[in-house]
Amino acid sequence: MKRRKPILSLIFLLILCVVLQSAAFADGSLLSNADFSLPELPDGWDTVAYEAENYSVYTQNGALVIASAAENDVRVCQMVQVEPNTVYRLSAEISAEGVHGGRGVCLSVDNYTLDGSYAVSAGRTGSFDWTRETLIVRTGAKQSYINFALRLGSYSETSAGTARFRAAELAQTNDPEEIASAVPLDEPTQPAVKTVNESDEARAIRLRSYLHLFIVCAIVLACVLLWGFYRNRERFYSLSADPKTVKRCFILLVLTGAALRLVLTLLFGGHDYDITCWQAWGRDIVQNGTAQFYTAPGHEWYDYPPGYMLVLAAVTWLLDLFRIPSGSAAAVFAYMLPAYAADVGIAILLMRFARKRGFSESACLYLGGLAVFNPAAVILSGAWGQIDSILTLLLLLSFSELFEGRRISAGAIYGLAIMTKWQALIYGPVLAAEYLLSIRKKEDALRTAGGVAAVIFAVSLPFRGDQGFFWVVGRFLNSAGGYDYASVEAYNFLALCGGNWKSAELSLVPGIPYKAFGMVMIVLAIVLSVAMQVVSRRREGGETLRARPERLLIPAAFCMFMIFTFGHYMHERYVFPVMALLAFAYAATRDNRLLVSSMLLSVVLALNETTAMYVVSNVASAAVRGTQQHQIVIGVCSLFEVLTFFYTAKVCLERGFGQNDRR
Repeated sequence: MKRRKPILSLIFLLILCVVLQSAAFADGSLLSNADFSLPELPDGWDTVAYEAENYSVYTQNGALVIASAAENDVRVCQMVQVEPNTVYRLSAEISAEGVHGGRGVCLSVDNYTLDGSYAVSAGRTGSFDWTRETLIVRTGAKQSYINFALRLGSYSETSAGTARFRAAELAQTNDPEEIASAVPLDEPTQPAVKTVNESDEARAIRLRSYLHLFIVCAIVLACVLLWGFYRNRERFYSLSADPKTVKRCFILLVLTGAALRLVLTLLFGGHDYDITCWQAWGRDIVQNGTAQFYTAPGHEWYDYPPGYMLVLAAVTWLLDLFRIPSGSAAAVFAYMLPAYAADVGIAILLMRFARKRGFSESACLYLGGLAVFNPAAVILSGAWGQIDSILTLLLLLSFSELFEGRRISAGAIYGLAIMTKWQALIYGPVLAAEYLLSIRKKEDALRTAGGVAAVIFAVSLPFRGDQGFFWVVGRFLNSAGGYDYASVEAYNFLALCGGNWKSAELSLVPGIPYKAFGMVMIVLAIVLSVAMQVVSRRREGGETLRARPERLLIPAAFCMFMIFTFGHYMHERYVFPVMALLAFAYAATRDNRLLVSSMLLSVVLALNETTAMYVVSNVASAAVRGTQQHQIVIGVCSLFEVLTFFYTAKVCLERGFGQNDRR
């Protein structure tokens, strides 16, 4: 009898364990510790956030709470083992208080760091009581794990407010309707970043080490460019080639540039967030039209002007026409092509501009090659997928029309530049000063302003919907304040002082916020640039802008470069047009220092772009961003940028206020 008691006790415990386990998974959920009854985040759940500050994650009354004062993408994730080619239902009860911006409260599968796949539920914003949110997904043929996330915000759809989650479940489903509506998790589009034999710490060390490699590559590139130019600067002007040979060589340059960008597209697949936006925005317009594009629920954060939206819609329509799957490498490269076409357009404009000013055919070809293979341009229109080269091309076209005295068309093209990227407005004061200095009739000024306004109205009209007549102004103001940071991965003076992703309201030094310092420096940059234009015009007497195009090119380059270096709200790419402006100024003056400045800036910007894209990518963000290595790279990059600005400023100010013929 005594022997039976231990046996009976053991049997009782086994039965009890089975009962408890059955109760825990009575609903078929594959999640563990999903009741959030403990006073802290249970085991198995991890927190990931796009912004490292101003948010909190905690449990309260059996619910998970995510609260963020600023717009953010905060995820509380659990890795779960699943079966391939199987449909799963992810669900949770959600409630919210004051959630605004972006996707709002949502659920997602966040497998970017595993196999590149991703899915997100519709999401909700505002304030509401408990309701159930559901996401149905079908796993891929080789997927054995998914990273399930309870989420406030999403990629490029950041949100603020307080979100609550409870009764989270993940279970297989055999419901025919759910199977039919399941979101397929695509086959892996990029190699897994973690191998079985690599520990988390080893992977983090490896990812951080790339930052130092970027700096070494940039230094080597700068040395090669500068050494190559100075060693061959005499031959640069003496070599000759016939126009037909130059034309054939330029075509070869263009094809080689396209091949290089295709390779980068296959390697990097574009910037995680930006390419996702291009595809989503183009698809939205193709399916739903333009009238409600900016006003539909969840679209409040759309911060690009309407001009490029039409280009995205055209690319999406062509992809549908040729049945190219969205998200494929061919589709991503298609979204890259408009920017590369702009790179080629910049090269053609530069070659034509240099030819008019007496450069040999071979020298023009060299300048065209520098534009096509500019390292910053190659990264932007190959690895990243951004469109700053399109803005640059439109600005240069506007300037070119102004050089020829065609003021109305110059104004119209400038209006198109504004409708492509808001940053075109930064060049407004310099252009306005040139108009005021050169226009002799009030009618010319009115016609030019009318050309700008007409293009802005024509491009924005399809997107107006039921908005007010001046809706574009409100959209610009919302976009301007959308990133209230001293520096947004722009490695400049404010980043050198510790302002990267810091609120612009914080103090640079006691009593002087970043924003106040930035505003003073922006005004100073404009004043110096306009003064440079006035002095240059008086010194040159009655010479036309066609004869002295540097009178506009140099102040415009200086103004933007100074604003980027010392102004607030700057992103890493805002200085991109300055490289082309300096190259054009070199072609106008043959001052070698201007070309050196352009090459130095191209290396600095290429380093800034590469690092910025890397530290916010889904592959490396968690392991790299905000680390000591990242801070070192920010310091080194920012110091390079500031030193490059001071060298360029010296050259520009000398030409604007003093020397005029140094070559």
